[in-house]
Amino acid sequence: MNATRHADRQPTTLQRLTSPTAVALYAALLSIVLFVSTAQWRINGSESPYATDVGELQNALPRWGTIHFTGYPLYSLLGSAFVSLLRLVAIQPAAGASLYSAVWGALTIWLLVRLMQDIGIASPLAAMASLLYTVSQSFWVDASLAEVHTMTMALTVASLWLALRFGRSGDHRELVWLTIVASQGVAHQRALAFVAPALLLLVWPNFRVIWQRLLPLIGWAALAPLTYLYLPIRDWMGSDWTFGQPGTWRGFWAMILDTKSERIIDLPTSLSEWWLRLRQVFGLLADELSLALLMLALVGLLCALIWRNRRETRAGILVGAAYVALSLIIWEGRLSDALLAVQLPSAMVACLGIGLAAQQLLEAGSLGRALSPLLLALLVAVIGLPHRRVVMSITRDDTTQTTIDQATALAARSDSSTTLLALWGHDYWALRYAQSYSGRFPELHLVDHNADLADLVGAGQRITTLEKTLYQRPLDWWEGAMGPLRLASPSPGIIEMIPAQQHAATCGRPMLALGNGISICDASVNLEPTGELGLTLSWRADMPPEHDHAVAVHLLAAYPPAGP
Repeated sequence: MNATRHADRQPTTLQRLTSPTAVALYAALLSIVLFVSTAQWRINGSESPYATDVGELQNALPRWGTIHFTGYPLYSLLGSAFVSLLRLVAIQPAAGASLYSAVWGALTIWLLVRLMQDIGIASPLAAMASLLYTVSQSFWVDASLAEVHTMTMALTVASLWLALRFGRSGDHRELVWLTIVASQGVAHQRALAFVAPALLLLVWPNFRVIWQRLLPLIGWAALAPLTYLYLPIRDWMGSDWTFGQPGTWRGFWAMILDTKSERIIDLPTSLSEWWLRLRQVFGLLADELSLALLMLALVGLLCALIWRNRRETRAGILVGAAYVALSLIIWEGRLSDALLAVQLPSAMVACLGIGLAAQQLLEAGSLGRALSPLLLALLVAVIGLPHRRVVMSITRDDTTQTTIDQATALAARSDSSTTLLALWGHDYWALRYAQSYSGRFPELHLVDHNADLADLVGAGQRITTLEKTLYQRPLDWWEGAMGPLRLASPSPGIIEMIPAQQHAATCGRPMLALGNGISICDASVNLEPTGELGLTLSWRADMPPEHDHAVAVHLLAAYPPAGP
């Protein structure tokens, strides 16, 4: 008889398939399918603000390297392990780094569905409202390329969910998990501290439990900073991709304490500037979901605040308001990745508000029960289609391929004595990745602008750089490091910095004086492997030219030419 009663309590297959956990899993799986469909599979080529640091992460993770301030040690450690495992099954590092973001993005959606369900939103509506967050512009972009932000959002939503559960149950285990997740979140990304007022509000009903177990909780929280030991350990192990000097005491603390705040925080100085920034922030949020949906989210939050879930709704409003306020004081004179990143929590709260509005419609009657999930599904499609095009324009951008091709052409005319200098950033990252993981130009010696050029010249290296580098590092910067220079172009798009004394010795007697203070030292034409004709022209200025000159090449049918 007892066995029969126990069997009767077992959930049916249909109940298991429609359980809250299963519905959350469906939303996460659909999300990761969308993220994979737009993932960046090769070295980043985009200069979009969303992709500011992507090339750095694509290089650092397969090397078990360390990245820019504040080091993001937990992200780097887990990401390096993830990318390395995928390389065992022939998935390239750039693709692996994007998939790492996609996995964190899918986990965020699973947690967001669970959070909405526990707030009281029906499972189908919670899933659809969370999918709306999936297709919001910034989250979709960040889940499709190598960035830290989807991990940040997973830790943010997990902290809110655990705080909600502990505030209701007082369960010690949920409190421990909340402490671990929230402390790791702040160690990973300091901006997660802006969630603290909402977390305090959610746990307040059982705050006495926190007070009673304060010392053990401090111990659990103290584990989070220990992740930073990864930075000096990798430096001491000789990692070839290390940002800063984490192996020194001063460099180690610099990585932990430098949050960029002094470089990105700028308070408005007038009411007009406050208003201008407020318009900008709401414009960015409208790019995430549209202005109409932001209004719908506000209605949903206000209705819930009045009629239901007051504490939970106040917590959600606190999160959104905190990050909107943060957005108002982040200013770098341009649309930056930092400003885009702080829209993510506000957009998440907006999706929560839309879910609450849909729940109100669901409870309005039979028509509302039929319409609410359909309307949410329609919104996901309407918002998602244009955002997919935005994501693809970033993840499929191959602009840096031109730089890689220029380095390849240089390598075909060079040997191991040639150094190519590229500025730390998109160019250097693309070249290092192509050399390390695509087998391109292995004979070139690649350095960034921090290299000691005088030492390289003393070691017999020819110093070359990308032509566009001179726009950011003009000739006087080079001469300050190498002395007087003469310029040459050994291949298209490449400039060679030749010490003046070396150049004078190689020119010799000119073969042709142009009569304007410029002499041609040598000229030759070669058939390139690509089938193109390559013209190599050596010239010198016998006196300072009176005018700027341009170089142009014309193929002639006859010499001398018979007509214009």
